[in-house]
Amino acid sequence: MKHYRWLLLLLLTALFMLTLTACGGGSSSAEPIPTLVLADIQNSDEPSSNAGGATVTASAVALPANSVNLSFPLTGSVVDVAIKDGDRVSAGDVLVQLDTAILQAKVLEAEANKKAAETQVNYLRRITNTSTEDIQAAEAEVARQQAILDAALENLSLATLTTPISGTIASVDISLGETVTPGLIVVIIGDMSEMQLETTDLSERDIPDVRIGQSVSAYIDALGQEVSGKISYIAPQASTLGGDVVYAVTITLDEKVPELRWGMSAEVKINVEG
Repeated sequence: MKHYRWLLLLLLTALFMLTLTACGGGSSSAEPIPTLVLADIQNSDEPSSNAGGATVTASAVALPANSVNLSFPLTGSVVDVAIKDGDRVSAGDVLVQLDTAILQAKVLEAEANKKAAETQVNYLRRITNTSTEDIQAAEAEVARQQAILDAALENLSLATLTTPISGTIASVDISLGETVTPGLIVVIIGDMSEMQLETTDLSERDIPDVRIGQSVSAYIDALGQEVSGKISYIAPQASTLGGDVVYAVTITLDEKVPELRWGMSAEVKINVEG
């Protein structure tokens, strides 16, 4: 009996030691989990937004300082187009001519009516018993016919499209034989000898800081060239761009850039400090 008790004690002791060993085998120290620490790093190569003074940035487009969109104020058929894209023209040059047959006929009719009215005045003045009222009425008719003649002559002149400025033909949107209507733009002319920049997306949030005379630096994308200038005009009325309210600002360049062409894009920085 004592022998069995001893065996049982040894068995229980062995089981206990095995249990301790099993538990101890899983208690090896776990590998520590690294902790990520975020550092506030500033790139020293990139200047802060305030470096070099306060600026306002915007996109811009190159435009002639002087340009016109030309149209006819009347309806007519085109009988001559004297210009093409790229032509140089001087103020007063004829660009497009409409058919004037009907207009000339109206001038001749108005001239005949005026002459008849003048003849009537002369006849009444030769008659001794003609009243003053009759002569005044006849003279009034002469004045009316003169007004009709003036209008006919004006319409005849409007059938010839001339340029009010010297410059380069940027666009001709009319052909021989076509019919033009009042207000339809047929020719666009610009004086390329003096170019300027005009902003396209200057926000309403920035416009309060913009003033006439402020200095501007502009980078012309197509030319890879930086130029300088000054604010010369601020549009009094806003427009919208993609739902945003923007203002057009004109920038006069400090020097001419011969390679600068109508429509080239630019990025401008307006110095609004002070």
